[in-house]
Amino acid sequence: VYAFQRTADGSWVERQRIEAPDATEGDAFGAAIALAGDRALVGAPESAVTDGAATVEQAGRVFELTLEDGVWRHTGELTVAAETEAAFGADIALDDGRAIVGAPGAAFGFGAAFAFSRNGDTWSAPVRIEAPDAAEGDVFGAAVGLTGDDIWVGAPVTRGLENGMAFVFSNDGQVVESSARFRFTEEETNTEDSFGHRVFTGDDVAVVTASGLDHGAGGVFVFERDASGAWSQTDRLVSEPDALGAVLGEERRCDEGAVELFDCDQIELYAYVPISLLKAPGDSRGVRTNDNWGWTDPVTGREYALVGRNDGTSFVDITDPVNPVLVGDLPKTHETPRSQLWRDIKTYRDHAFIVADGAGAHGMQVFDLKRLRDITDPPAVFEPDLLYRGEGPNVVESSHNVIINEDTGYAYLTSRGCAGMHVVDIREPLDPTFVGCTDPGSTHDAQCVIYHGADARFQDREICLRMSGNQFQISDVTDKQNPVQLSTASHPNPAYMHQGWVTEDHQYFIMDDESDVIAGNVGTTRTLIWDLSDLEDPVLAKEFMGSMPASAHNLYVKGDFTYQANYRYGLHILDTSDPLNPVEVGSFDTSPYQTGPGFSGAWSTYPFFESGSIIVTSLQEGLFVLKKRSRPIS
Repeated sequence: VYAFQRTADGSWVERQRIEAPDATEGDAFGAAIALAGDRALVGAPESAVTDGAATVEQAGRVFELTLEDGVWRHTGELTVAAETEAAFGADIALDDGRAIVGAPGAAFGFGAAFAFSRNGDTWSAPVRIEAPDAAEGDVFGAAVGLTGDDIWVGAPVTRGLENGMAFVFSNDGQVVESSARFRFTEEETNTEDSFGHRVFTGDDVAVVTASGLDHGAGGVFVFERDASGAWSQTDRLVSEPDALGAVLGEERRCDEGAVELFDCDQIELYAYVPISLLKAPGDSRGVRTNDNWGWTDPVTGREYALVGRNDGTSFVDITDPVNPVLVGDLPKTHETPRSQLWRDIKTYRDHAFIVADGAGAHGMQVFDLKRLRDITDPPAVFEPDLLYRGEGPNVVESSHNVIINEDTGYAYLTSRGCAGMHVVDIREPLDPTFVGCTDPGSTHDAQCVIYHGADARFQDREICLRMSGNQFQISDVTDKQNPVQLSTASHPNPAYMHQGWVTEDHQYFIMDDESDVIAGNVGTTRTLIWDLSDLEDPVLAKEFMGSMPASAHNLYVKGDFTYQANYRYGLHILDTSDPLNPVEVGSFDTSPYQTGPGFSGAWSTYPFFESGSIIVTSLQEGLFVLKKRSRPIS
């Protein structure tokens, strides 16, 4: 803990470094601090406590400090009966004569808070406070506050439809009684709102945070106490939905390594569309984009970006790439969770096929893209033309990805409704038919093609190239009732082999690993190039290390180039005309305020528009329409 003092000119100067008197590594001394006059309490919630001959791990401790002659000195300790992993001291509230200490891990995660009163320099025995109707995992006591005779306690963990609660207790000095409980209604709540994560109190006012509100954007709720002593919510404080303003109207060239706020190299910016402009009017705060795909109307030639969000799908006309137009909004399936981080979109015969993961009974939405031609007053709010849910025991609810082989008219869903992939005949897009399940085994993502590579045994067979974390699997799915697994491959240090795309000659499969930089397996983005000359024995022919410590997500191959959505470092383009010797030839950072490995920023890209427009979806930022510079400036 560091103590600072404000000087006469208003500046702050460090005066003292304070450590626990018998500190050990990992105690987390300083995790919580409460200050009242010349007295302070400091929590060390990870500290072990010695109870007789036994050591109680992570029981937690709270130390008292007193300011004497300008120096903070240890003068005591608040104690309770030690409980394993109680985290006593996780949060602390203090006034002139009372202290409240949270222990969110007490009683196996039910949680508790402890009220202390002081007489002179002596602290009373604690009064234990527990939540009414408590459940294991509530972490009651994660946040505490004091105002007058009222004690506030937060319990921010999800339980059923309650995504955090804040309790008010009245305290007459000896007895603590529950007097109020605040929580979100079902209509307001979102997954992991964490309401009650922090509590701050003043005279007749309490402020409660909900750090997960609005898909993680966070919010603050203000409560006030009236003359009768009753508490009620009086305000809700939130930030604006967009961190960055739209960039529209003209092409911006990448000069001197930047376009507006975005670092770049050999890639121009047509347009940046923030999230608030990617859905029909309404509350867009906290909405995130995820997957994307593209569609070109075969009649009009107009190009559309199909943009996945955690609450639906946007259809954006990018025919004029510097002036994108939101044509329509397809919300998520009704009565499914409000926030669905994973959405995946593919197209076939002028229809979009949309799945979502972590989405309850979402199913696969089928949408006729020709409907976009008739919109005269955009944006329209759509319903899907069909909702596919599978059949019998092979029901489709949440699916992580949908893979479509446009040459055969079959869709493959990575669904929990099958041991392998869930196969659907979509040759009649509005009459999809369940066909069967591929060979057992988890599949995260895949590409299925009519193979025309070097392995003559499998020419013109339907081959699926599948990724499942630490394995790369190849299957022959020509006979949908009897799929055959041809091979399973890996390499010495995988973290999560995530997604990939085959070169146009089917000689190589180019793959990313989503987690290897985070895991420390490598220092920069690793691209894996597999030789497919023998489908029964694919060979890792090349590991290409990029220039940035970026986690990778989705990549696609078009001609001689590989387009990679590399999370916090945006779009990266590799020249893979010689797949065994890739060269970085372009980049565009879509999240200028984030660096290092991690799961935010560029999620996916679609480089297949004939116009040359490239779209990128970036989770918190929105949609980027980009163009690869045809001739590099040297």
